[in-house]
Amino acid sequence: MTRDDEEISTKAIELTRDLCRRMAIECQARGISLEDVAVASLYAAHDIAQNFRGDPFAAIEWMRTGLDLMERQLFANDGACST
Repeated sequence: MTRDDEEISTKAIELTRDLCRRMAIECQARGISLEDVAVASLYAAHDIAQNFRGDPFAAIEWMRTGLDLMERQLFANDGACST
């Protein structure tokens, strides 16, 4: 989180998600499949997480924790994932 401020962190996450979605649309417009965009996004997320956590394995564990949180949100919100 951004300086332990949930409101600022949520806004930052939504801004970043929006940028990533726009980039995915741009990639699709250039003929890249959604599957390839999704796989590339996973690798990019790992690159970013590794910079944050400092270790590739710690990055994977951190990403798993994030995916667990997303899954809990999906179950709680009838399939709608939010931050």
